[in-house]
Amino acid sequence: MAEASATAAGAPPPVAGGLEPFVPSASAPWDERRASHLLRRLAFGVGVPDLNEALFRSPSDAVAFFVQQALDRPLPDTPPWYDSVPSGNQNIDWLYEWQEGWYAEMRAGGLREKMTLFWHDHFATESNVYGLAPYAYQYVTHLRAHALGSFRTLLDGVGTLPAMLIYLDGRYNVAADPNENYARELCELFTMGIGHYTQDDIAELARALTGWRVNESTLSSYFDAARHDDGQKTIFGQTGRWDYAGALDLIFAQRALETARRLCRKLYAWFVYGVPNESIVNQLADQLIAGSWQIAPVVQRLLSSAHFFDEVFIGARIKDPSEFLVGLVRELDIQPSDAVWSSYRELGFALGQELLNPPNVAGWTGYRTWITTGTVPERQLVSSRALFGGGPFDEYDPLPLLDQITDATNVYSIADDLPAFLLPAADFSGEDRDYHVELLLVGAPYYEWPFLLQTTPEIARERLRTLLNHLVSLPEFQLT
Repeated sequence: MAEASATAAGAPPPVAGGLEPFVPSASAPWDERRASHLLRRLAFGVGVPDLNEALFRSPSDAVAFFVQQALDRPLPDTPPWYDSVPSGNQNIDWLYEWQEGWYAEMRAGGLREKMTLFWHDHFATESNVYGLAPYAYQYVTHLRAHALGSFRTLLDGVGTLPAMLIYLDGRYNVAADPNENYARELCELFTMGIGHYTQDDIAELARALTGWRVNESTLSSYFDAARHDDGQKTIFGQTGRWDYAGALDLIFAQRALETARRLCRKLYAWFVYGVPNESIVNQLADQLIAGSWQIAPVVQRLLSSAHFFDEVFIGARIKDPSEFLVGLVRELDIQPSDAVWSSYRELGFALGQELLNPPNVAGWTGYRTWITTGTVPERQLVSSRALFGGGPFDEYDPLPLLDQITDATNVYSIADDLPAFLLPAADFSGEDRDYHVELLLVGAPYYEWPFLLQTTPEIARERLRTLLNHLVSLPEFQLT
């Protein structure tokens, strides 16, 4: 498998700030714009309560708060079928249920779920290949449980999950006939990357990883010593009777810096910008190694940094489909029905990011590939239905959101505050602001808006939906 473009090519934008903590100033204040930048990147869209929580704190305290919140968040309830072998149509029903439940968890789960999706992309597997819903449950739960914990623990466990053993043929890796598939992706995609191992390393690593099998009756994996190659192997120049644990020890001992840099390069692209700044990446990698491969401190340092809050990065990433779909209902403060989550499962596929089924072991290409002539109209259609009603959505009442973010009786406040809340990088002064006001007044003088709101609120709601639909149809709404 050729390595995917986990990060984009090109030169990173010049940024003066490094990893020192961001300190607000007159020219870069800690305001709704920067707090929203933080929330859009660490979660899926901006929720008003989280925005207020962030603004109540200093930037560094806000990041620490949301990281701790992610660490403390309990795992979702275990589905009743987690240890059952499905029959008939049960498996597809359970898979759909697990996919739809993941969207709901994204809405509530903030940074923990953002990192779970990151690991799903990093340790990609496809339910279309491993098949059984209980394996999907085990896989996502493992990613979720260790999302901000030890990368070493995460890597240790993921390789012996039934989902991965089936997906990358580890179950067929036996002493008599070593299968190199997992060993190759372990080096190329999951740890050090291309250029830091040889074909001989892959062949010897595959021998070390032999012996793991899947019991499809108990839905579990187990080690079968009779199928393991217990002979001497030479990996990265080191000779010994390496087994699964020993092979991973070698990676962390012999390729630590390469692995840490590759991982931090992907974290940078995930949270900051598609073209990584190698100086920042190298500093984060050093911290990751010195901190025993704990992810949370690295993420917290990056998100607290002057580098992260630089003006150039605000609104500089394209929302992936999950960020768009979940962010839409989160920012409009919509409480989705089961039918909405069910539609999201299908929309994720249509927009190019079907949960549990990335295109291949390299994960999603991402970056600019999220926006095509097919996906933009689909995104705009979803937004329109969420506002005016259609498909699984009821007609949206915008007044409760207005009450939280602006003075609903002042048409100019609405024209200023709605774009500022919904769009990350926007200057809607001048003609744009006049147009937004006109969408609300439709030729009436400004002082009639409070009267309209009080006497004919349904007309006011319809005009607000029209303004909102205009805003979420703008290219800026596709950015985070």
